[in-house]
Amino acid sequence: MATTNSDKAWKAYGKKDPYFGVVTHEKFRDKNLSEAHKKEFFETGHKYVKRTYAIINEYFDADFSPKSILDFGCGTGRLVIAFAPNVKRVVGLDISEDMLKEAAVNAQKLGQPHIEFYLSDDKLSAVANQQFDLVNCYIVLQHINLERGYTIIQELINRLKPGGVGVVQLNYTCQKGRKAKFVDYFRSRIPVVHGAFNLLENKPYSDPLMQMNAYDLNKVFFILQKSGLKNAHIKYGADGDCLGVTIFFQKE
Repeated sequence: MATTNSDKAWKAYGKKDPYFGVVTHEKFRDKNLSEAHKKEFFETGHKYVKRTYAIINEYFDADFSPKSILDFGCGTGRLVIAFAPNVKRVVGLDISEDMLKEAAVNAQKLGQPHIEFYLSDDKLSAVANQQFDLVNCYIVLQHINLERGYTIIQELINRLKPGGVGVVQLNYTCQKGRKAKFVDYFRSRIPVVHGAFNLLENKPYSDPLMQMNAYDLNKVFFILQKSGLKNAHIKYGADGDCLGVTIFFQKE
C-alpha cells in the first residue's frame, strides 16, 4: 500500500495510545484503558502463546520447550511476557522507545523482570550473532514497508538455532475496491487527507496512519526455502479486508 516509512507512525503510537497501537480496539485507547481492560489485553497474549505451542507440539516437536525466545515487534509486552515463564532468556525488540519502556514496566509488574528489551532495526542488530530456540513475529509485518519486511524475515530466520522454530504472521492480500485503494493512496501521502478521513471515521484527527501491506508469498517462501528450511505449517487468518497466514517453520 504505502511507500512511506512506517516507523514514524509506530513511534507516535508509542507516545500516545500504545496499547491501541498493538490491538486496535477502542477500549485499549489511553482514555478508555482501565485495569480490567489491561488485564484482558495481556490475557490475549497468553491465549496466543497457548495456541502457538499447541501447533508446534502437533506439527514439529511434541516436547518443544524453548530456553531462549525472541519476539520481534514486542510493543508493550503482550506476547513476550506470556512467553517468559519457565524460559531462561527472553528478548523483546521494538522500534519505539516508549513502547519498550512501557513493556519493561509491565514485565516487572507481571513478575517477569528477566525479559530483555532492545531497540530494533531491520537487521536486528541488537541481537547480532545470537540465536534462539523460538523466534516470533505476530501482527507486525503488515505495518512495515514490504522490502524492509522481507529483510526482517530473513534476519529472523538467521536468528534461529538448529532445531529452532520460527512463527511469522503476515498478510498476503487486501481485498479492497478501487475507491478504497485510491483513498489509501492519498491518505498515505497527504497528512491532511488522512486526518480528514480519521474524523469521518470518528477517530482522532491525529491518529497516525497504520499501514496494512500485503506480502508476496512467492517471495516469502523463496526466502524460507533458500535458507534451507524444509518443514513448514500454515494457519490462515483474516484482519478486516486483509487475508493472512501464520507460517510455522523449523530449522534443520
